[in-house]
Amino acid sequence: MKSPAQIVSKDLQLRWGDHFAAGKDVPWHTHAETELVAVTKGRCRIRVGEQILEGSRGAIFVLPATVPQYQETLVATRTTYIGFDIPPGLFDETARVLKFDLGDPALQWIEQLCDSRQTRPPLSNEVRRAVLGALLRRIGDLDAATGSQAALHPAVRAAQAHLEAHLREPLTLADVARAAGVSESHLIALFAAQCGVGPMRYLQRLRLARACWLLANPYLRIHEVAAACGYEDVNYFTRLFRRRLGKSPGRWRGSRE
Repeated sequence: MKSPAQIVSKDLQLRWGDHFAAGKDVPWHTHAETELVAVTKGRCRIRVGEQILEGSRGAIFVLPATVPQYQETLVATRTTYIGFDIPPGLFDETARVLKFDLGDPALQWIEQLCDSRQTRPPLSNEVRRAVLGALLRRIGDLDAATGSQAALHPAVRAAQAHLEAHLREPLTLADVARAAGVSESHLIALFAAQCGVGPMRYLQRLRLARACWLLANPYLRIHEVAAACGYEDVNYFTRLFRRRLGKSPGRWRGSRE
């Protein structure tokens, strides 16, 4: 995982943004993009896989791509949310909630990004990427200041590093547990508690995130993308991609053009 200072604007792509204002829940859903949700009023609880996160005004939720989520609205709540693409390894998208001071620029930036296409004239892609980069670096600053990344169990950090370094290789749970220095059952329990999914589902999420990024390159064939993400069987990759993201790799690529 790179440090926040190494996140550069050219690597980023803002995909969408919107506001939520209601007293009702948001049913289970999944995004292909990494999502940030800022609470501007009220209080809500978001279930991410097996994790439960809660935040009130000034909180920003970090929600990983391809992981099912459900928002339980505890009182009348307003949120601002954005979805973006970023290469795997540039940003820690582990599900978590961070509390910002109400005057923190991070809260202003997420509002600006959400409304960036409605301003007149609209913000350029270059400006949107620059603001998004600043926002992610600011989140990294708070992570470092509060020790939220250090709060991960050492075995989880070791396993994550091993998975990221060997993404395209055939990996088993035993391989990952051995690299983390714990038993398979203990590693599963640690991942469920701290990442909301098991280690192999976490690997699947990393691979699909890389696939989404590689599919933006029109010169790569689908089987080349699959192989680069650790899937030698392109048919299996296509079925998995459709099941997790709702459309085939080819249709997903077409929808991003």
